[in-house]
Amino acid sequence: MSEFDRQVCVVTGGGRGIGRAIVAMFAAEGAHVHSLDTFEQAPLDGHVSLHKCDIADLSAVEAFFAQLGADCSLDILVNNAATVTRAVPITELSAEEWQRTLAVNVTGVFNVTRSALGLMGSGGRIINLASTFAHVGSPGRVAYSTTKGAILAFTRSLALDTAALGIRVNSISPGGIATDRLIELFGSEEAAEAHLAPLHPIGHTGKPADIANAVWYLASQRATFITGADLRVDGGYTAQ
Repeated sequence: MSEFDRQVCVVTGGGRGIGRAIVAMFAAEGAHVHSLDTFEQAPLDGHVSLHKCDIADLSAVEAFFAQLGADCSLDILVNNAATVTRAVPITELSAEEWQRTLAVNVTGVFNVTRSALGLMGSGGRIINLASTFAHVGSPGRVAYSTTKGAILAFTRSLALDTAALGIRVNSISPGGIATDRLIELFGSEEAAEAHLAPLHPIGHTGKPADIANAVWYLASQRATFITGADLRVDGGYTAQ
């Protein structure tokens, strides 16, 4: 029996890519997983409940957690949902794109976390998805990089706020991960690998399962002395 058996997990952005891999991992471990995304999600095996919810909409987030709280408590929250703008200089970035990125990547994480904490007790775990671009610059990514840098600061401060409650808070910074969105950006998996693999000292891009494995570790009993930390799962990208 897995240590996650019958634990309740909420994963935002669980409909595709890294989020879907995290949902599938927890479901395979016997957890009851609630996956939130902005579109109709394809079903998965296991105890998985699919919800359509825009995390930038505070009323929708509060309604979801009110309904969840009527039935159960919450053990694990994974703040994975994020949006990415076009890769353009700031002078070509519209105010609407900037505001939407902040609304989802920062305010959305606030909305979800603030609503979720009322359902968490001692032993709760929160894992936020940051990025290597929170640690190093990237041309044309000022909005995304800004929001992911905010996630690192959010994680550290929240870890201090919740330590006395017995709730651990950590983040993960993925490198180049071969998600559907990345493959769409480059046109094919081969093109994405050809462009990104040389940027990672390990010699290849990562897979969504690599991030799911890191989430498993931070959520597990093997990480009970870790809070306020960021785990870089980036193939050595930020070590250069």
